[in-house]
Amino acid sequence: MSHINIDYTIQPNQPSPHWAAALAALGLLLSPWPARALETNQASAPEIFTVGMAKVCFLNVNRNDATAAYKVFLEKAARRFGNSYTVAAELYDDSPSFEAAIQREPMNVAVIDPWQFLTMDIHSQMKPCFTVVENGKVGRKYLVLTRRDSGLTNLMSLRGKDILELDFVSAGVGRIWFDTLLLATKLGAPETFFGSTEVVSKPAAAILPVFFGKKSACVVDESSFDLMKELNPQVGQMLQVMAVSDNYADVVLCLRKDRWSSAKLKADTITALKELNQDLAGQQVCTLFKIDRMVPLEESQLDTLRTLQATYTALQNAGAATNAPAPPLSQLGKNDLPPPGRPSL
Repeated sequence: MSHINIDYTIQPNQPSPHWAAALAALGLLLSPWPARALETNQASAPEIFTVGMAKVCFLNVNRNDATAAYKVFLEKAARRFGNSYTVAAELYDDSPSFEAAIQREPMNVAVIDPWQFLTMDIHSQMKPCFTVVENGKVGRKYLVLTRRDSGLTNLMSLRGKDILELDFVSAGVGRIWFDTLLLATKLGAPETFFGSTEVVSKPAAAILPVFFGKKSACVVDESSFDLMKELNPQVGQMLQVMAVSDNYADVVLCLRKDRWSSAKLKADTITALKELNQDLAGQQVCTLFKIDRMVPLEESQLDTLRTLQATYTALQNAGAATNAPAPPLSQLGKNDLPPPGRPSL
């Protein structure tokens, strides 16, 4: 029988099997393939799509419901358009905190009161792109109502009377408009001119006490008055409009101007908002916030609001307002109003 000699001697210039395996593993670690794989995994992680909302825009809506509604709508829109992101939605109680958050890192979407937008320093980061349609109307008018048989036909006749104010969705605009009326006629501060003022949360609570003669006047928006007239035609027959405002922009929805992760994501977001009322999750948003749909906002729609702002500020600077300190507003932050401080209802 012949024997075959097998030499297991490791040659001086060859690594051992263990060292060869270790070097091979090190080579794989140092090769560009794992780095590219890591980069791919990082890129595939969903980005954060940020949404900020002003509390004043969502009266009588639960905070969690408000944020959840937008989160569900936008995340479903992401899947529909083939995008990948996670929505982080937050409700801001006042203008200073909202403004600071936007200045730190512009949000993808901001739902904001139009007066807030004009008075906050966010114009370089955010562009107002959409507004809401409510009861078939774009924008909002404000009214002062009295009974036809009360003999109250002008603001002067309301001296010492009791007045109710509806807590508007766009609270800053309605209150500024009414205060501007008082400033223009030099009637003084509301807290000294009226016998009493009371803010209520529902249209019926503002309008019916005037209808039944228990209160002298109320300040409401036109849509609320129209609704009450539909429910009870006698309301329209018994009440008269003492004063009516211009049509002011309502809630506005802003988009960040730049730093989108892609042009496609921005375009898809705009399309989703335009089609809000055509999508099931979007319809839930409409139902929750009692709106019909969203429509593109024309810059000119803010012009009447800018005029109101300029008129209000000019009247204050002319010394028409009282020097008595005004009580704080419950819904608005300190940056909601142009300086100096305004008298309040």
